[in-house]
Amino acid sequence: MYTEMFEKTNAQVEQMLNPVRKAQSSMLDHVARLADFQVEAVKHYSELSIDNLRALKDINDPQSLQAYVTKQTEVAKSLGEKVTADMNEFVKINRGFAEELQKLAQDGVTAASEQAKQQTKQAVSAVENASASAAKETGAASSSSSSSSSKKSA
Repeated sequence: MYTEMFEKTNAQVEQMLNPVRKAQSSMLDHVARLADFQVEAVKHYSELSIDNLRALKDINDPQSLQAYVTKQTEVAKSLGEKVTADMNEFVKINRGFAEELQKLAQDGVTAASEQAKQQTKQAVSAVENASASAAKETGAASSSSSSSSSKKSA
């Protein structure tokens, strides 16, 4: 009896924790994707800055200054495009994560609803069985007391 109750409780705990485990796994994957994204962004922006500083170091006459200033327009345009692309990628990563969490939440609600239905059916069945048992016992007690009463009257 206790073994069956323990197994049912264990199964219910497993069902409750399964969505939490999935959410944790999803969060871990999301953090890893964001970390990779940030490392790559830092690497790119660092290389761009270092290249820019090297070009600045090489200025030694008016012509090289003019070339540097002209190139800064291209660098600024390239940087703007990279920032835009990075922001779009960041939004894409976060949107995918939000959609995944929303799906997990819907799955969890569905599973909880199903589990509640099953438990309600089990409870109704247990109440019906208990009522039927009580009715039998009441009926048996009634007939036994009425047969006692009829024996006393005879």
